[in-house]
Amino acid sequence: MNTKKYNMVIVGAFSLLFPLFSLLLTGCSTDEDFFYQDEPRVRLVGEKTWAAGTDSVTFSFVTYPQDTIEKTIYVDAQIMGEVADRDRTVNITVDAEKTTAATSQYVVPQSVTVPSGQASGRFAVVLKRDASLETKTVRLYLKVAESADFKVGVNEENHISFIWNDILSKPKNWDELESFFGAYSNVKYRFMLLNMRSDDGELSAETMSWAKLNSLKIRFQNALDAYNAAHPGNPLTDENGNLVTF
Repeated sequence: MNTKKYNMVIVGAFSLLFPLFSLLLTGCSTDEDFFYQDEPRVRLVGEKTWAAGTDSVTFSFVTYPQDTIEKTIYVDAQIMGEVADRDRTVNITVDAEKTTAATSQYVVPQSVTVPSGQASGRFAVVLKRDASLETKTVRLYLKVAESADFKVGVNEENHISFIWNDILSKPKNWDELESFFGAYSNVKYRFMLLNMRSDDGELSAETMSWAKLNSLKIRFQNALDAYNAAHPGNPLTDENGNLVTF
């Protein structure tokens, strides 16, 4: 065999494979290459109980006692980037164009601190209850504003909205409950909710026994008697002008 030709074949094959081999080597990288290395940024993440992986929190005061006049929900300002050895500030702002709630209906801080060595800073949003919420739903839209320490995060997570009301609606299962509590009205239903306890569970003929439902009926009637006794000449009347009865 011609040794010269044989060597030329090997050299030629190697010259073809070398670029591919080099590409494979450069394509392999350590985990460090996947760390976020852009300017420090921030995203807003709501409590799982309320936000459930979305960019909005929906809440209703309907099932809360009448003396509950506000609800506090927490939000995490999570950094995108490495932690720092100093406290850093995240600026929070209200987007007026996307907010329908009045300033008297919420409390929001203008900034939150991400402590030294931490990857997030938590802040509280207070939603307030007033009579207007019984007839309308309001929205609060918060977003990150650039600060000396952080840029705004990705569009999908640089904001969070809060939607809340105090609007009653007839339960879909009222037909099953009517034999215990009578005809439905908003005033009656709110009165019932105000007199339920946290351990009562969901008001349902499917999950509650006859004895439990009857016990609730007696409780509501006793509460109604007490209310009417405390308001002589002005018994509890529903939105249709009818006396509330059980």
